[in-house]
Amino acid sequence: MTRLAAALLLCLSLFAVSQAQAAEEIREYASDIFVKTDGSLEVTETITVNAEGRSIKRGIYRDIPLRAHDSWGLWTDNGFDLIEVLHNGKPSPYKTEWVDRFYRIYIGDADVFIRHGVHRYTIRYNTTRQLRYFDGYDELYWNVTGNFWDFPILKASALVHLPDGATSEQVAAYTGGYGTAGREYTVSGEGSSELRFETKRQLRRHEGLTIAVGFTKGVVGGEGAGGGLYWLWSNIGYFIFALGWLFVPLYYLFVWNKVGRDPPGETVIPLFHPPENLSPAAMSFVHFKSFKAVRRGSDLAYIAALLSLGVKKMLVIDEDKKGKISFARGAVSDAASIAGLPGGEKSLYARLLGSREVISLDKRFGKTLQSAQSSLQSAIRHEYGGKFFKHNLGWFVPGIFVGAITLILGLILQQPSDAAMSIVMPALFTSIFGTAIALFGWFMFSNPVAYRITRLIGGILLLAGSLAIGAAALGVLLLGDLPAWQVAGLLTVIGIVMIALMFFLLGAPTLKGAKVLPRIEGFKLYLETAETNRLNMRDAPQMSEELYERYLPYAAGLGVEEPWSKAWAAHLARVSPDRKHDYHPTWYRGRSWTPDRIGSATAASVAAVSAAMASAMPQPKSSSGSSGGGFSGGGGGGGGGGGW
Repeated sequence: MTRLAAALLLCLSLFAVSQAQAAEEIREYASDIFVKTDGSLEVTETITVNAEGRSIKRGIYRDIPLRAHDSWGLWTDNGFDLIEVLHNGKPSPYKTEWVDRFYRIYIGDADVFIRHGVHRYTIRYNTTRQLRYFDGYDELYWNVTGNFWDFPILKASALVHLPDGATSEQVAAYTGGYGTAGREYTVSGEGSSELRFETKRQLRRHEGLTIAVGFTKGVVGGEGAGGGLYWLWSNIGYFIFALGWLFVPLYYLFVWNKVGRDPPGETVIPLFHPPENLSPAAMSFVHFKSFKAVRRGSDLAYIAALLSLGVKKMLVIDEDKKGKISFARGAVSDAASIAGLPGGEKSLYARLLGSREVISLDKRFGKTLQSAQSSLQSAIRHEYGGKFFKHNLGWFVPGIFVGAITLILGLILQQPSDAAMSIVMPALFTSIFGTAIALFGWFMFSNPVAYRITRLIGGILLLAGSLAIGAAALGVLLLGDLPAWQVAGLLTVIGIVMIALMFFLLGAPTLKGAKVLPRIEGFKLYLETAETNRLNMRDAPQMSEELYERYLPYAAGLGVEEPWSKAWAAHLARVSPDRKHDYHPTWYRGRSWTPDRIGSATAASVAAVSAAMASAMPQPKSSSGSSGGGFSGGGGGGGGGGGW
């Protein structure tokens, strides 16, 4: 029994020994590094492997990284010249290819399988732009083995030869996986021009040896102007990105100064008549610089034109007991009266009642109502578009175009690291999101005809969007550690905010508009405060039914029909109390009118028509390494390899 156990133990031991002998591994990794006076390196790597036909069949491959990110997050590209490749001391066939940022060298013949056992591979090459230059010393920070080998490395060593006149001043090395700072190594020759580093233990898969030697400054040459140009070309994508987004705010500031500044305008004082003989619909368009929608209904210019036709007795608004609204042809419909209408009203009348006596505000006539609105808007735009105000969209679009193109092209060409993208992308999307929320909130908050709750929500959204933009900028400054990409991220935030601001600020009145727009404000001021400032406006015309109805379409177009109607009601209460409860406009018949509350009744009537119009129309579809601040895997060189 004892003999049987001994035999089994012997077999197991022999099996373990055979398995150990059969392992594919790097028996020795020796690197001979010559630092030349021109700043280049000549490196000879001798890699001794045990091949068993599993991963190592034809030979090995070596991945040498020739692109790396510096502390700013930008690329440093290294020059590389392969001098010779040997297999067991003899020239070997090889092939090369780029794999991402690695230059891969396949050693061996694709059609020849090597014998099992120990093989020695030698790779000799020159490489440039690998040294680092500090104030008091120059430095070789070199990843000897690389940290991405598929095999363990039983022994690794590096022999460093400094040029004549240079001696080592500070030395360090690091072992282990990428990012670690193990110290399992020995070094000899400190203070001399030749140093030898050697590991004290086996390096496991994906572990490596990195060395750092600080030596006498000024012995080796720097990169010179050519190196700087090469660096610029290596980072052309970043500079396209950064300069593009620097251009965006500078461009908009230039354009705003050129076309966006408002010319000197008149002082706003109460005006008691419509300026420039503008029609109610045209005045609404000019005042708001667009066709302003009224809450959830139709736009104000449309309502103003309808009321204007009503006051002229060419149209009657009829609301039945069920709240259904229709437009009927009024008492005045002769050709001369139609021909005398302003362009927009003439187009509107022709579409609505040109060939019919009555049109209902329901889905049956939805397309007709929409066509009438489009016809009105087209006529007003044709007559007044750009006359009093220019939006300058032709100047606005190039900034967005340059920003978008340089963003996309810059990122494609630069191929930034994940760390860089984690700075830029959150800044980009957070600022876009924040700007969109702030813009939406501003539209709600600044709408003079919006509900109070709508304006409150708009103010909250405006604040939330502004906070998001601030968070984006603060995140770039505090959370990133790559200065170049922090600058790019901050420029992106500034650029997006500038785009949003210029959406509002680039538009400017024309010289004529600088005179007319304050007069419209003055006329609106009169309509809005006719009663509250009655005693202060001694030159105001005497209130009358004719004046009230003549100016009511203007008041509706400017969104102040309720205070204007209340002024009329107050006038009736003072001069003719009996008529206060009897007044009823000839242009409106329906349940929304209550004679004892003229102001609110007028507003309700306008709102009813607006809502009916909107519902009837079709909806649109909707640190240095040698001073101890390095780590395994840092510095130049590195990479890894495997068998093939």
